[in-house]
Amino acid sequence: MARIADPLIVGRVIGDILDSFSATVTMAVTYNNNQVYNGHELFPSRVTSKPKVEIHGGDMRSFFTLVMIDPDVPGPSDPYLREHLHWIVTDIPGTTDATFGREVVSYEIPRPYIGIHRFVFVLFKQKRRNTVSPPNSRDGFNTRSFAAENELGLPVAAVFFNAQRETAARRR
Repeated sequence: MARIADPLIVGRVIGDILDSFSATVTMAVTYNNNQVYNGHELFPSRVTSKPKVEIHGGDMRSFFTLVMIDPDVPGPSDPYLREHLHWIVTDIPGTTDATFGREVVSYEIPRPYIGIHRFVFVLFKQKRRNTVSPPNSRDGFNTRSFAAENELGLPVAAVFFNAQRETAARRR
């Protein structure tokens, strides 16, 4: 029987950004009715507005923090600026979506310049409401350190897509 490889491991999300974890809730990320699947490519021109992020499997007494990062800055062959923060929403009630949370770092459009970048959405369960502090900068962000500083523990869900710079020919 063939073993199915975890796309978060194959895509080096687990390892480069996150420690190994077991998903305990389901997170659906959708841009203009296009759901994000691990490792699929999306064009930057299609992800210019905030995605809809739905959480299933929690309850209304649970609160979650959503983090979106690019770990491949400036380029995947030498990501010495890893990680760049694109978005943080906190206090998202379980069984709802990110619009019910508190945006503490506004959504920044993915703009990869060199190579294929991974854009990773990570969901953490909070211990209490209003306990997550935003970082000082988008640059040099570290998901593991952010989780430790805010007592978030391991992620409860994650998904990522790939994107690369669009040429004029690709946009047609």
